[in-house]
Amino acid sequence: MTPEPTPARPRGARPLGLDRPGVQVRTLIRIRWAATLGQLATTLVVGLGFGFPIPWWPVLAAVAAGVSLNLGLIWLYRAQDRLDGASAFWNLAFDLFQISVLLFLTGGLLNPFALWLLVPVTISATLLSLRATALLVLIALGLLTLLWQRALPLPWEDGGIHFPPLYHLGIFMAIGLGMVFLSAYAWQISAQARRRQAALVATQAALERESRMGALGSLAAAAAHELGGPLGTITLIARDLEEALGNDPAIGPDVRLLAQEVARARDILERIAARAEAEDPFPEVPLPALLREVVEPFEPTRVPVAIDVPWPPRGGPVVRRSPELLHGLGNLVSNALRHAQSVVRISGGESPQELWVTIVDDGPGFPEELLPRLGEPFLGPSFSGSGSTGLGIFIATTLLERTGARLAFSNAPEGGARVEIRWARADIEVATPAKEERPWTPA
Repeated sequence: MTPEPTPARPRGARPLGLDRPGVQVRTLIRIRWAATLGQLATTLVVGLGFGFPIPWWPVLAAVAAGVSLNLGLIWLYRAQDRLDGASAFWNLAFDLFQISVLLFLTGGLLNPFALWLLVPVTISATLLSLRATALLVLIALGLLTLLWQRALPLPWEDGGIHFPPLYHLGIFMAIGLGMVFLSAYAWQISAQARRRQAALVATQAALERESRMGALGSLAAAAAHELGGPLGTITLIARDLEEALGNDPAIGPDVRLLAQEVARARDILERIAARAEAEDPFPEVPLPALLREVVEPFEPTRVPVAIDVPWPPRGGPVVRRSPELLHGLGNLVSNALRHAQSVVRISGGESPQELWVTIVDDGPGFPEELLPRLGEPFLGPSFSGSGSTGLGIFIATTLLERTGARLAFSNAPEGGARVEIRWARADIEVATPAKEERPWTPA
């Protein structure tokens, strides 16, 4: 049975990543259906239940416009498609105009449902860019001004109620200021959420890359092992050919070259196998060995890295080796190397309750105004004066916090940036048999 072809995607819709804003067509349609039913029910209750003389045909035409747009979206888009940019903007602008028409026909700002003008601009602030949201707010304020100045009056009983112009102005200002405040507040909150989501996506990608590198080392070791057998057979044949035909003036040089290349291939496979085994991750390692493993990928470094820990190279507390720990510490070391002037110092220590590692460089240090915000994503292009956005520190903080770490950022008294990472021993240390008492540095 031949599968049906997937329908072409409309130009206005495209799938978005988790780090990008957008609204699913299905969600937009459901919200508009709910709004349409609410408008229709309110009109029927007010017109038929309370007996208000409503201009039925214009009101029903405005409600029918919303129904038509929903039917058009169902026809043009698939339910799982997402709208962003211009498509979402024009949909929200339509809702704004439709609500304004209904309010114009039913009392303007004196209609209690005038607050519904806040809904499209608030939704826009959570979905669209600052420029698009500002444009929609300006359109909404223009429509609000029109409703303030011109609208069909509410058909009150017994001649109606006449409010003074100052009250009309108060309603206009209350809705207008509320519109500006809510849209600005919603945009700031959603922008922070989108930046954090984008940073979390980058963090996940870094973890996946770390896992792929570990898998690649295992694959290289397996390949070297599997190729060793056939290459050994080729080596034996090459030696036999060299003994039998090595002195032949016609083919002797080629036979000797074949033997040399086979030996070279064996050396390459042995180096690959040795490197893969060396990089093969172990679940538990001493902390000094882990710190040296973190520094090794950066060698040769632009400035020297001094590791000063109170434990022997193969001793010290044994910790759980994880991609989060390696990549998080690696990001901090990379940041220190990028800004250091002459040296990066990595030190460590322990107490009966905690382990800690400190990374210090002698560069310009962290900007004082950003110190309270370090660990947040996308601090701005002025971070550290290098055009960096602080995403690397956010990734490092997120990954290390997954291991139970607590990070503290500061500037050293003698200058340079200082990052202190602390763990409760129960969170990171592996229980080992009783050993000799190790010296520890007091907190």
